[in-house]
Parts: sequence; structure tokens; C-alpha cells
Amino acid sequence: MRFLLFFLLFTASGLKGQVMLHLDSQLRKSYEAKHRFSEGLMCIPFYCDPFYEALYKKGDTNGLCGRMVFVNRNYEVKIRPGFELPCWFEPRFSEGLCAVNIRNRIAFIDTFGQVRIQTELAACSPHKHKVLPFRNGRAKVYRGGNTLKHYYEVYYIDRSGKRIREQVTVSVLPKIRKPEPPVLVVNQPPPPPPLFEVPRTALRGKYPLDEQNAAKRLSERPHQNNRLLLYYDCGTYQLEQMDIRDTVFCGKFVFTDTLFNVRIGAGFKLPCAFEPEFSEGLCAVSVDSMIVYIDTAGRVQIQTGLKSCSPEGNKASTFRNGIATLYQGDPSVKGLYKTSAINTRGERVRLLEYDDLELAEKKTGMFSNLSAEEAQNCFVGRGKTNGLWFLIEKSGKVRKKLELKR
Repeated sequence: MRFLLFFLLFTASGLKGQVMLHLDSQLRKSYEAKHRFSEGLMCIPFYCDPFYEALYKKGDTNGLCGRMVFVNRNYEVKIRPGFELPCWFEPRFSEGLCAVNIRNRIAFIDTFGQVRIQTELAACSPHKHKVLPFRNGRAKVYRGGNTLKHYYEVYYIDRSGKRIREQVTVSVLPKIRKPEPPVLVVNQPPPPPPLFEVPRTALRGKYPLDEQNAAKRLSERPHQNNRLLLYYDCGTYQLEQMDIRDTVFCGKFVFTDTLFNVRIGAGFKLPCAFEPEFSEGLCAVSVDSMIVYIDTAGRVQIQTGLKSCSPEGNKASTFRNGIATLYQGDPSVKGLYKTSAINTRGERVRLLEYDDLELAEKKTGMFSNLSAEEAQNCFVGRGKTNGLWFLIEKSGKVRKKLELKR
């Protein structure tokens, strides 16, 4: 009886007409680019714009402002509040069902907002449970583990919410044997047919990106030394395309090559005061809370002795012409640094005692007493106190004084 009364009230409210969400065209474009429609519905917050307040009837927006709703392509509210967003995936309809957050549990609702499937998975928890949209009558579930971070138990559920029993498969290789004489066996059931393992379509160790987003990433920020720092996001598209073993990268920063294969996926963190970038085969990162330089294989090559995250805000530059600058922050004066220079072996050099440092081979035309042979593997620079030009080795040793051409 109570259910029938609720159904009649729900039907009666639908007869009054749907409330339309009034937004300016720019905000509509922004919503559609970010959330997108699925089966004609899109989950967005009901934004009560004061400039469109006159377009609503009295009581239309009661209980809607600021709450999540589903709208159709005309921006009519089709599913009113009564759910929240899950923390680790975005609600999308597929085959008439959509996973949402109801009382911190992942549940599937239909296009009328009625709950059709209840799961016991927390919608917001450190385990980061995820559910993909239905395909061919089943939905893929990623259940976060209790012991291993970013490890998921993967299984499928049907439209009733029941777990689909998976068939164990084995790889069978044909083996040639000598023919044996037949043996007569009475009432013996025939042997089961061999099962073959379905080959994986996802590539191990590859960050899944469609062609459009991959081209956009490459145009926005080119790779250096065939390495690019990338946040390994595990959205719906990524989870559908990736190898299950690659979920260990979820929520971490990794270095990928130009084909988005993960080349450095563990062993480092981001420093607090600068963003890592490769140059001349080395990159400054944080390892064990210290700034170090790693090579393109992720191996530590240089220890700087500077803390990566501290109130001083220590920094380390990329290498340029075999030299990098270390910035050691002053603990008492914020923004004040003591600088030093190192070469690719981590040895301290004295090049910072000179201004206008540049590769000598680029400046041979400036000086009357500098030949191309002498300029190899050297710098030119001006003394900070006297303004004189010198030819300087990469170790910081002065080779000779230079004379400007007249």
C-alpha cells in the first residue's frame, strides 16, 4: 500500500511537467564538454542563476538548487535529487541503468530515478571502488583491496546485481603423440572440450589514451629525452582499456615515452617546490624525501643532499650544457636562496661566479683570441666583480682571459 501511494505521488508530480534548468549558452557548453550525455541524460548540478530567476514558477526550484540532477538534452530535470556523486567514477547511463552514490553505497538507478541494483560497495572510501557502465547485460566491477593499495578484484555483475560466475580458462597447446589402440570403456562420459585463453587486447604498461587526447597531450607539452611526466588517472575509459595489472599505477605520477608506455612507474615522488623534467638524460625528483637526479631508466645518479619538501623550499634546475643549479633555501628568510652548481657527475663546480655564461663555441665570433678548437667543452663568462671575460672549463677552472673584438 505504501509503495502504491509513493508510485501515485511520483506519477502525479510527473504530470505537472518537468522543471527546466535555465543556463547561459557558455555554461551549457562547459557542462556538455565535461560531463557529456549518455542515453540522452546528463548528471550535473542544478545551478540557480539569479539572472534567470524570473523564468521559474513559484516552488519550481525547491530542493533543487545546488543538488545533483539528471537532465535531458532540453535541460529538463528527469531525475530529481536523492543521490550523490561517487568519489571515483562519473555516473553514466548505459542500457537503462546508471551507478550513483546513495547513502555512501554504489547503487544502480533507472531512467526514472528508481533504485534497481544495490551493492555493498562504499561509494567513497580509501579502497576506491569503481563500476563501469553496463555492456551486453553485465557491468564490470573494480573492488578495491584492503591490503594492497591500488589493487582491484575485478568481476562482473548482471542486471539483477548478482555476480557472474567466471569460467576458469587454461591455455592448451597441441601435443603430438603416437596413436594408441582404442580401449573400450563402458558408461564413461566424454571428456570436456579444451578451453582456450582469450588473448588480452590491452597492452601491459601502457597509459590508455584515445587518439584525440594523445595528440592534445603531445601538442601541449613535448617529451624531453623521450620522457614525459604524467598523472596516471584511472577514469572509466582508462579502466576499460588497461591491463588489470596496471592499476598499481592509479593515482601516481609516472614517466612515459612518446607512445605513452610507462618507463618509470615507481620509486620517486614529486618535489614540493618544482616540477620534474628531463634534460640531458637526467631529472631531479624526490626519493626518500631528498632531491636526487635519476636517469631515463629511473636509477638514482646524483645525490644533492637537499630535502625535497621542507619550509626552505629547496629547488634543483634541469641540466643545461652539462651544468645544473641547486637552490638551498634560507630557513629564516623566505625566498632567499644559496646557489651552487653541479656537473652531470654530481661534482660541485664554480661556474656561478660568472655572469652571462654561455657555451664557448657559440661565442667564438665575439673574441679575437678564441679559436674553435679552444672553445670545445668550455664556457665563456664575465667575472662578477671586474666584468672581464674568461674562457672557463666545465670544472670551473679558468683557462685564459678573453679579449673582445673591436
